[in-house]
Amino acid sequence: MIDIKKIGLIYNATRKENSEIIDKVERYLHGKGISTWRGKTGVENSDWKFLKESLDFALVLGGDGTLLGASRILSPKSIPMFGVNTGHLGFLTEGRSADILNLLEKVLNNEYRIEERTMLCSHILNSNPLSGENGPMFALNDIVISRSQSYSMINITLNVNDKPVADYIADGLIISTPTGSTAYAMSAGGAVMDPEIHGIEIVPICAHSLTSRPYIVGDNKAIKITFNRPHEGSVLEVDGQERFPVHDGDHVSISRSAHTAKLIRLLGEESDFYWTIRKKFHWGLTAK
Repeated sequence: MIDIKKIGLIYNATRKENSEIIDKVERYLHGKGISTWRGKTGVENSDWKFLKESLDFALVLGGDGTLLGASRILSPKSIPMFGVNTGHLGFLTEGRSADILNLLEKVLNNEYRIEERTMLCSHILNSNPLSGENGPMFALNDIVISRSQSYSMINITLNVNDKPVADYIADGLIISTPTGSTAYAMSAGGAVMDPEIHGIEIVPICAHSLTSRPYIVGDNKAIKITFNRPHEGSVLEVDGQERFPVHDGDHVSISRSAHTAKLIRLLGEESDFYWTIRKKFHWGLTAK
């Protein structure tokens, strides 16, 4: 359990109500003798990628996107995250902001568990040796290679442990963690994965083939994507939030990150994965 002395307060500052909620939370925590640090997302001058604060955990206020963005900064520092939903779906977060002090009180009373979620680590390996490489780029949900604004499909080969596995002519390829299997990968026809599975899901996007299917490899495998034709305009997308250009001749490597996202989950059924997908995705419910 966490001996709590300092808590990070990370919030989507594009919503005015979030600032008001954070003010309330800060007063509450200061009244308990707990110091705080604030980090804003969604606004200019909110770049805290080089966070140097020593935090026991971070309260992340917003939707799933806010938590995804925070995970890429906090997870390499092994800082646990407690997400409270003020967004739409709130698949990765807990409860609603109206109950935030009650939810926080449960964490302070050690009524929680920590789920460690697999993350991906990606590099763009440049064709020009003098250019080096771009990376590492971390993702909690997925790494996506796409044609972006280009009108042409991309022609790529997927390699696993340096062995060619499949060729795709497609709009792109999704490389997903079990956490991300309920996001873009699911929308593109991939399988829903239990977050405890040690696997990486590979889902082609609109492949020009009748035989291309999603499949899952062990998360101890090294994945490399090479391009078979010129592909200027292609991009690598991290959790749907950050975009990096992939130039002609580059290739992309993806593997399991050495870091995991540590999610604070309250005890009870509402933090259970299967309860969540049934309640929020209406999974397996009969039509009425």
